[in-house]
Amino acid sequence: MIQRLAVFGLAACIGIFGLSMDAARADDASPWSLGLKAGVTYDDNVVLQQTDVKTGIGDSSADLELNAGYKLIDTRTSSLSIGYDFAQNLHAKLKNFNIQNHNISIIGSTQLDGANFLDMHALNPSVLVSITPQIFVRGAYLYMGTSFLTAATRNRSASHHQPEAQFFYFFDNTRAYVLVGANYQIEDANGAEFSYKGYALTTSLQVPVDMPVEGTKLTASYTYLSRNYDNITASIGARRYERRSTLKAGVTIPLIDRLSATVDYKFMDRSSNLPTANYSENVISAALHYDF
Repeated sequence: MIQRLAVFGLAACIGIFGLSMDAARADDASPWSLGLKAGVTYDDNVVLQQTDVKTGIGDSSADLELNAGYKLIDTRTSSLSIGYDFAQNLHAKLKNFNIQNHNISIIGSTQLDGANFLDMHALNPSVLVSITPQIFVRGAYLYMGTSFLTAATRNRSASHHQPEAQFFYFFDNTRAYVLVGANYQIEDANGAEFSYKGYALTTSLQVPVDMPVEGTKLTASYTYLSRNYDNITASIGARRYERRSTLKAGVTIPLIDRLSATVDYKFMDRSSNLPTANYSENVISAALHYDF
C-alpha cells in the first residue's frame, strides 16, 4: 500500500542568499529549474515518526524525487519562487511504509486518489540580513497546519508555531559555511495528549574537499530536540517527554555536467518515556542527482 502525503504552503524570502548548491546554476538566466534524484536507502529500524510507529525491522527501499521550480522574483535583495516536489519510496519488505509525497509551494493544492494519510499547509516567511560579507543572520517563522486523514490518527491533527534564528559564517570564497541555529516549538493538537512545547538546537558544516574530483562537498550536522507534552498520555499514565539527537553526514561528488552522486548517513537516538518513541535508527542512502 502506498500512503500519500500532500503538502502545500507559502515561503516568502527577503534578502535571501543562495545556500543550496544543487539548484539551477547561478549563471543560468532561465527562471525554471528541474531536478531528478534516484537512489537506494537502507534503514535498520523503519519508523513512521508522524504516528510514533516503529518496526524494529531493517529494510531497503528504492527512492525517487522530482523537483521543479519557477522564480517569480530574483534580485540582489529578494527572491520568491513557486515549486512542485514529488517523492516516492518503495520498500522491499515493509510495503505499508511506502510513502508518496506531493509538495506544492506558494499556490495550489493537490487532489490525490487512494490511501491519503496526511495533509499539511505551511507558511514560512524569513528574512536574511548581511552583517559582513561572510556573516549572515536569518530570522524565520514557521506555521504548519497538519490534518491526519485516518480515523485512528485524527487526534494528531494540529497547528504548529515555530520561530527560529540562524547564524551563518561563510568562508573559502563562500564555498564553505558553518551554521548555528535554534527554534522554539508550540504544537496545539486536537488530542490533548499530543500538544507540546519544545526547542531544537542545530549546528551544521559544509566544506569543499575537491577529492576524488574537484567540486566534491562534505556536509555534517547535529540537531538536539527537546519536547515536553502538556497533558497526560493515557497509555503511560504520565506526561510524555522526548529528547532526540540526530547526526547526519554526507558527501556530494560531481560526475559529468549536471550529474552528481550523493552518499548520506543519518543516526538518530530518540529517548522518551513513550515506548514507541524510544529507539535508535541508522539510515544510509546513495543516489544520483541530475539538474536540468
